[in-house]
Amino acid sequence: MKNFYKIREIADLFHLHPDTLRYYEEKGLLHPLRTDSGYRLFTIQDICTLNVIRSLLELDMAAEDIRDYLEHRSVEATLSLLDQEESLFQEKLAGLLAAREETRKRRRRLSQYRFVSEGQITLSWQPQRPYVFLQENVILEKEIDFLLKKLETRHQDYIKVIGSQCMGAMVDEGSLQKGIYNHFSCVFFLTPQDGPQDAHLPQGQYAGLFYRGGYDRLEEHLRTLTDGIRALGLEPAAPPLEFYRIDTHDTNLEEEYVTELQMLVRNPAAP
Repeated sequence: MKNFYKIREIADLFHLHPDTLRYYEEKGLLHPLRTDSGYRLFTIQDICTLNVIRSLLELDMAAEDIRDYLEHRSVEATLSLLDQEESLFQEKLAGLLAAREETRKRRRRLSQYRFVSEGQITLSWQPQRPYVFLQENVILEKEIDFLLKKLETRHQDYIKVIGSQCMGAMVDEGSLQKGIYNHFSCVFFLTPQDGPQDAHLPQGQYAGLFYRGGYDRLEEHLRTLTDGIRALGLEPAAPPLEFYRIDTHDTNLEEEYVTELQMLVRNPAAP
């Protein structure tokens, strides 16, 4: 058995570039011997140390912490390190389980709305719904995705545009009264009761319908919705809401987009 190994041999053994070994040495993690001509020579102990270094780097441990551990290594220090590793594994596992649940929720959303009937007006009682929003004087349809991303960034630890959270926009009431259907007053994400929230959509009876295809069909379907509301002897009580159930984050096919319109309504004859 050889007593010493050159840098190229060690690099090949660990599938590393020699510069990586030089970096470890620079950081004080490895201490190879030097020949009179300056060539690095590694021992079996260096190989064992390198095994430890690679293992700790896989845990995203900083070089300074690795050096401190290597310099004070003992059974007690290793047991303490294993406690840290287990805690880290638990955090990673929790993150993976949360990501899996998010994936399942997204799958359920797509399955729920993929074949929903369009154009049919329904009435439903909705509880108070918390949401976070980003408001502008007037938001054009082409600005919605940008502003939703901006809102996501504000709540990046909690909300993802590509995820299970329900996102949407509120049609601008002032523009609507002028016959303009593609102006919006805010974009929003619905949130659970224990999540971040800026306000609440009011509870009450909502009239709604689904439509497929591009957003240029909004005017057509808003007219259908408002006409249907009046035919039921009701009247709008709040600006229309547009919920993006399936959109460009889920498909490149515009005909597969599914948008839900909702309007809070009231009975004018009710006391």
